[in-house]
Order: sequence, then structure tokens, then C-alpha cells
Amino acid sequence: MIFLIISLILTFLLTLLVSGNNLSAAVGTLIGSRIVSRFYGTLIGSLGFFAGLALEGRFLKGAAISLIPHSYFYISYAFLVSFIIFFLATIGRAPLSLTMALAGTAIGIDLRIDYSVNYNFVILMIMFWILAPVLSIIVSYITEKSIFDRDYKNVWRVAATLKILIIISSFLTAFTLGANTLGFIANVEGFNLITVIIMAVAIFLGSFFLSRGVIKRVGEEMYLMRYSNALVSLVVSSALVEIATIFSIPLSNTQTLTSSVFGVGISYKFKGIYMKSFFIIIITWIVSPLLGLLLGYLV
Repeated sequence: MIFLIISLILTFLLTLLVSGNNLSAAVGTLIGSRIVSRFYGTLIGSLGFFAGLALEGRFLKGAAISLIPHSYFYISYAFLVSFIIFFLATIGRAPLSLTMALAGTAIGIDLRIDYSVNYNFVILMIMFWILAPVLSIIVSYITEKSIFDRDYKNVWRVAATLKILIIISSFLTAFTLGANTLGFIANVEGFNLITVIIMAVAIFLGSFFLSRGVIKRVGEEMYLMRYSNALVSLVVSSALVEIATIFSIPLSNTQTLTSSVFGVGISYKFKGIYMKSFFIIIITWIVSPLLGLLLGYLV
């Protein structure tokens, strides 16, 4: 019973940090494009998180079953390790992948206790982690060059249309993050009404009070977005994460979104990308699952 309570507390805290840290993956480009204020962008993102968790969160049940035994002791430990890693990332204003940290920790625990690891699933998951960012860069680059990198007669009408599409895409991106990343947390804990209520409260608190620094890094520091940039990045990112969700594969929006931003950035001859921020994010993708694996094994 005590470990059930501890795991619920950690579920709340982890969701709090994830919502604040990863909100940038949904609305960083929206705010960076100056389409809406930070308040309304945060509202759009938090509503999308909750809708995705409530409607599609159960899709990640297969991932939870494959990666960690349903023991509240091990769940509590996995959440604690992920919380510590995520807390450090929040301080450093780096958009960390929760799915990679938590999955790495779970695998480390499995190896330590000789739990039967579903290696086929692990290999498939890692393939998604590698291929999704690459596809994000390629598809975003090609789309930006072939569709939006041209002159339009009615520029103002195109701009107005793009604004509406970006707002919709931002919500859908948040929706997929809620379904995949937050759905992964919910299924590891045990997807039920109490878990969803606890996570819903944490979503709104984290989104509004813990997101400022990371939004600035992704939405403003990394690349100054045009409307077409934001739209391409969001659509490509949300599409890939939705595909992963359907197949019950944990995949972080920070990977696909940041890679999409990079893809549209390199499509310009006279525009530049702040490479320092991009490389910091890549480092967190590599370090988080390896650190989680190590700490999980030391349980």
C-alpha cells in the first residue's frame, strides 16, 4: 500500500515536470512565431495534453507491459529516477525525453531482477527513436522547400490561413504528446480514474508554472520561426508520434519536433539555426536513457 501511495505521488510530480518541460514540443513554435501570447499558447497545450491522455492514453498499455513488471516498488523506483533526471533537465532548460529516460530505467530494472525482457519490442522502440528524428528532418526539409518556399500573390490571406492551421496543429501536437508520453506514465502506474485525475491536475499546474524557460529555448532561441516553419514542424512531429502511439511505441515529441525545426531551418540559404541549443537537446536524448538504464540497474 505504501508503495502505491508513493507511486501516485511520483506520478503527480513527474507529470508536473513533463508538462512544464515538454510543453515546448507542442507550443514552442506557436509562441515563437508570435501567433499567440504565452498564456494562450500554454492553454492550448495543456488542453491538448489532457485530451490526448484521456482519449488515447490507453494505447501505451502494451509498452508498459513489455518494459516493466507491475510492481509498485519497481514502478516507484523507475518514476523516482525519471523524476530526478527530469528535474535536472528542467533546471538546465533542456527539453528532455521522458519516454527515453523512463524506458531506459525500466530496462535497467528488468536486467537487474532478471525480468523477462521483450527484446523484440525494445529493438523496435530504439529503431523508432533513431528513425523518427531522421524522418522529421528529411520530411520537413522537403516539405518546406517544395510547398512553402515560393511566392504567393495574396500574402496576407496565406498568412491568416497559416495562423489558423498552426493553432490547430499545436493542439494536435499536444494531443499526441498527451496520448504517448503521458499515456506511457499512466499505463506504467495503472490507467484508472484516480491516475487520470491526479495527472490532469499536474498537467495544468506544470504547463502554466514550469514551462517558461524551455519554451524560450525551443521557440525563440533555437530558431526564429516563420508561419510555414511552425506549421511544417508541428504537422510532421504530430504525425510521427501518432503513428508511434497507434503501435504502442513510446516516442517523444521533443525528438520529432526539434528535428522538424532543424529540417525547416536548413532549407534556407540565408537563415541560420542556433546549433548550440540543438546539440544540447541531442545530448539529452543520448544521456537520458543511458543514465536511466544505469540507475535502474542499481536498484
